[in-house]
Formats: sequence, structure tokens, C-alpha cells
Amino acid sequence: MAEFPRTAFILGAGLGTRLRPLTERTPKPLLPIGGRPMVIRAMERLRAAGARRFIINTHHAAEAWAAAFPEGRWQDEEVLLVHEPELLDTGGGLANVAPLLKPEDRDLVIWNGDILSSCDVAAAVAHHRANGAEATLVVREQGPNANVRITDEGEVTDMRDRLGANDRPYQYVGVCVVTADFARGVPARKESLVEHFLSRIQAARGSVQGFLDRSEEWHDLGTVEEYASVRARMERPARGSLDVAAAAALHGCAPAEGGAVLKGGSGRRFHRVLTAAGSPAVLCVYDDSRPENLGYGAICTALHAAGINAPTVLAEDRAAGTLLLEDLGTTDLWTLAQGSGFPWEAFASAVEAAAGLHRDGAAATAGVTLMEPFGEPLYRWERQYFLENAVGRRKLDQGAVREAESLAAELSAQPQVTLHRDLQSQNVMVRDGRAWFVDLQGLRMGCAAYDFASLAFDPYLTRPDMQLWRVDLEDHAREASGWSGSRDAFTHLLHVAAAQRLMQACGAYGFLGRVKGRPEYLAHLPQGLRNLATAAAVAGKRRLAALAAELAEESVRPR
Repeated sequence: MAEFPRTAFILGAGLGTRLRPLTERTPKPLLPIGGRPMVIRAMERLRAAGARRFIINTHHAAEAWAAAFPEGRWQDEEVLLVHEPELLDTGGGLANVAPLLKPEDRDLVIWNGDILSSCDVAAAVAHHRANGAEATLVVREQGPNANVRITDEGEVTDMRDRLGANDRPYQYVGVCVVTADFARGVPARKESLVEHFLSRIQAARGSVQGFLDRSEEWHDLGTVEEYASVRARMERPARGSLDVAAAAALHGCAPAEGGAVLKGGSGRRFHRVLTAAGSPAVLCVYDDSRPENLGYGAICTALHAAGINAPTVLAEDRAAGTLLLEDLGTTDLWTLAQGSGFPWEAFASAVEAAAGLHRDGAAATAGVTLMEPFGEPLYRWERQYFLENAVGRRKLDQGAVREAESLAAELSAQPQVTLHRDLQSQNVMVRDGRAWFVDLQGLRMGCAAYDFASLAFDPYLTRPDMQLWRVDLEDHAREASGWSGSRDAFTHLLHVAAAQRLMQACGAYGFLGRVKGRPEYLAHLPQGLRNLATAAAVAGKRRLAALAAELAEESVRPR
């Protein structure tokens, strides 16, 4: 891409009459949004694209401009304030600063200083140069003044419906790119820049082009109320940044037991809180680090409404990243499994609840956005995750790699159902003898055996008798799922799914422990690898099993 224009002209000389009394002593572009003047937001975007010199015309409250840039610099870049004792309008303002352009200024970006826009200005410049236009207007498909007419080929044919063109109308966003010759050709008189655009449209067809802005953000803040609304939205804390007390207060709650984190990870923190009525609830504070975090509330709501054992959503504030959930207590499958006797009834309930999720989940979540379904791309990612973070730099047995690759084909051939995707013992709460699912944000479509295998081969379960109970869990899963094939076929499929799932789990333990600096996860890697060796062997993947067994031995050797 050609070098971005070094100079940008920011229109700052308006009177700000629509935002009075806020603009009595402050030019509109200097009004703050999110702790920074609007004009600084524009300059940040321009500088990021490559601008290194800013010319700003001033008129109303010129002393405020001087105070904003007292040294004539910003971020080590030049800021040149050009005062207009008499307001020259946008065309006259451009003509007034055109002599200040340098010989190397091939093009000039013009930005209305009182707009908020997230447009891709670098792409607009590239479009401008590729089309050989004298001027390129950045436009949007909708807006309050959609009166720029543009052909399907991108040629601007009219503005403000002055020339009678009937091409599709667009909203001009207040950003354009013009050649230096265009800027120097603007008449030095008090008039709108629109007049010169119209003149060139008529004189040279195709000289003025349009660039479609599809970015999320654009505001021409025309009223005090609109300014206040946008400012309030943009000044909200970043999603997930609130501490537990502030997050709880959003929902009329207070931290319980000091608000200690019950569990956390993947951009989520869980705290126990007390509602205004004194009853316990669980507060989840989540950020944007994982896209699935935003779907947790909607998924729980949909499943609970369908009678699937998921916690009730009591409240959610998506902008703040807070989710208030029913408190399911403190007992999970893992806790129960630490006793001397195996908690069969609770595990059986979990298997039955998983079968119910598989059966009814698709209908329950119709209309809810779920994560990417299982298929070759996701299976490949899990496999690569394992190779990079659990296998590392050791020389690979290509036979083991081919066996690992074959797992995906077998699983992809099975019917797809709605999966929990992370069905391990700490994500299953037990209340009144029944299993309830938490950490449901990863819900997606896939092979049912993946969930059953996740539970039966959970590396967190290190009981010496787990191998025996795994057989009972397999039998119960086969019955609860309504499997119509042979017992041997189900056994094979379960172990194929277990091998696939355990590659993902072992990859996660290696990544979190070695890359993210959380050594506690490495403690689970040996058991995960041993389980992988067992599952792969039963599935007939003997070379993958041998690799996992070797890695398990290496993982417990002193370093």
C-alpha cells in the first residue's frame, strides 16, 4: 500500500451552536469523550494510519485550542493552528490552509473535528489512489442526511440533491481524501466545500468518488442529549474490569465471605455474593478475551427454560460483563469423588443429564448463537494444540500423527448433537442428588461420545478404581443415549472420542503451565497422558498410545 498522507486537515472552526451551553467556551471537537477530546480520537486514528502533521482551523473559542496544544505538538507530531477571524466555512477554510501544504503532500485527508468515526481511513486512501480520483468521500449506507448520490461503480453524481441524480443515496461521514491539486483549486471565498465538490462532479465525470465505510462507530453529535448518551456509553468501564464489590452492586448484591474468587480462568471470575434479600447467588465477571464468554447467559437461560439442568440467570449486564446466577451450592462431582466410596448415583445423574442435553439441546438453543461446531477444522486445532504444547520439540512418530488425524474422520461421521464440550467433574454441580451443568459457554454441536468420554476419562479423577468405574459409566452412557449399534462399536467410539478430547486437555495443561506460567496445571498432565494412552490403545491407535505413554513417563521425571 502507498504511503499514507503525512498531513491531515481537521476542521475545527465551527460555532458548536447545536451543543450549547456545552460549547459556550469550548469548541465542539474539544468536548471530552472517554476522558479525551473528540479531536484527539480523530488524531489517534489518523496517526495510527500514518499522518504526522495536523493542520486545524479555529474560530470560536480559539484560546481553548491554544491551551490544548500550547507547544504546537501532539505525540511528537506538529500541530498547526490556523485561526480564522472571520468564519470561512469548509471550502474557504480548505483554501486558506492549502498554501501550507508541502511539496511532498500528494494527498490530504480532511476530517471534520466534531465527528466520532472508526472508519478505515487507510483503506479509504488506498481506494482513492487506486481510482485516480481528485476527491474521495467516505460514506455510509444509512444516516440522517443520506444525500450523496453514488453509482454502483463508485462515482459520486450528486450532493444535497442539487443536480437531480437518482443514484443510490449515502450519508457523508465527514471524512474525505483529496489531492493536493484539488485543495489548491478550491476558491478562496466563504462557502461550503460541497460547492467545489459539485463543481468538479459536473466538470469531470468520475473525479469525485465514494468509499463505503462499514465500521461500527459513527456519530455526528448534533444534540446535547445525543452527546451525553454516547459519552455515557463510551465511558463505561471495559467489560470485565469491575472489582467484585462494584460488579455485585450493579445487581443490588454484596460480596459474601470477602468476595474471594470461587474459580476463574479464560477471562471469567466467579464470586459468591448475597442478594438484597440475603440469599446466596454466584456472580460471574467476564471479559472479551474469549468470544464464548458473551454467550454464557443466553445459553443458560435457554437450557433452563427447556428443563435442562443449568443454573437460573438472575440478571446480566453485558456491557459491564457481569452475570448473576443461581447458587447451586459447593458440591461438584470432583468433590464427591474424593471420598472412599465412588459416588455412582451422582455420576449416573450426570450421564443422564448429558444424554438429555444431547437430545433436547438443539431445540432449546434455537436462535442462540453457539460456538463453532465440531468438524475437521476444530479437531485439527485440538490435535495441533496437543502437538505444540504437550509433545513439544521431540521428533514425532509420523505413524502416531496419522493415527491422531484419523480420530477426526471417525468422529465427524457420527450424528451431531448439542455438546457441553467441557464436561469434566468440576463443571458438574450436584444438588439434591441431581447433576447440574456449569461453564456452558462452550456449547456447540458435535459427537455425543465426546461429552461422555470427557467425563469418563477426566484427568482430574485420579481414584485407583477409576478404570473399573469407567466401564460402568460407559454402559450407562450407552443405555442413556439410546445407542442402537453394537456394544463393541460404542466402546470403540467412546475411546476414539476420549483420545481426541484428551489431546485437547493435555494441550491445555501444557499451554497453561508452560506458556502462561501456571505450573499447577502441569500437575494434571501425567494423568491426562496416561488416560490418553489407555484410550488410544483401546481405540486401536497403538502408536499414538505409545507416544502418550512415553510423554507420561517423561512428565514425572525430575527436571
